[in-house]
Amino acid sequence: MERIDNLLPDAGKITAGSSGSRRRRNEALRLDDRVCPHCGRELQAEWVEFPPALQRKFGRPGEWYYHPCTPECERKNERKEWELMRRNARIAALRERSGLSRRMKGYTLSGFNPYVSPAAAKALEKVESYLKNWEENREQGRGLYFCGGVGTGKTHLAVAVMNELIQRRRVPSLFVTVPELLDNLRGAYNDPGRDLDEWMDAVKNAELLLLDDLGAEKANEWVRERLFVIINHRYRETLPTIFTSNIGPEELPRQLGERTASRIIAMCEGVELEGPDYREKLRNERGA
Repeated sequence: MERIDNLLPDAGKITAGSSGSRRRRNEALRLDDRVCPHCGRELQAEWVEFPPALQRKFGRPGEWYYHPCTPECERKNERKEWELMRRNARIAALRERSGLSRRMKGYTLSGFNPYVSPAAAKALEKVESYLKNWEENREQGRGLYFCGGVGTGKTHLAVAVMNELIQRRRVPSLFVTVPELLDNLRGAYNDPGRDLDEWMDAVKNAELLLLDDLGAEKANEWVRERLFVIINHRYRETLPTIFTSNIGPEELPRQLGERTASRIIAMCEGVELEGPDYREKLRNERGA
């Protein structure tokens, strides 16, 4: 491996001491990626030895310090760091307001196993295509309709799409289960003093809405009308909506009524998941 004093001619002047351990550190240090990201100039390195208390705390004798580049490049670096901090703060705020549980915040595409069934592999392909064309899908208000039996992974995959759009595109998103939505509406109906206007406005106008477990409720006229109001509003305003449901698109008219079903079908691409229980199969694979 090339020595640091060959990579940095002034390394001998910069670093103090000449012990064998210091020499080994010099030999181990590579500067391939230790360059200014703006002008490409190699940064000067200096070994900073920790006092004994810090050595015990961090478990190492010291660390390399890379001297700043030109003042102009440093200003660019500071700007870049500030933008990164602002981006991370924005993502954290979006996650906090997303309605996702702690477990669901960890659902990712990489954590979804497409090999549990042919349907899972095909579903992942559709999801990746949807994300790749997100700007066009958002402009046209296109969403996804995940359907399949209990435990087939539809909620995991749907939430992973939402997490991806929050993380990569910083899209304001909201997760709501349909039973929870209807319970809240019933509570407001039975308690006239309870004000849900702000929350309902967020549901109707979220830039991306994920309605989980559609069709789980008994489909009486009151349920159908409440769902139609939300879905019709999002259809008219071309706001993307993701659904998960145990029922297929062909059953929607009977369950939710023709008006609601036709809008969901027009708004969404179907993603069918079938096969063995996804969660049980994953547990078995981990235990093997």
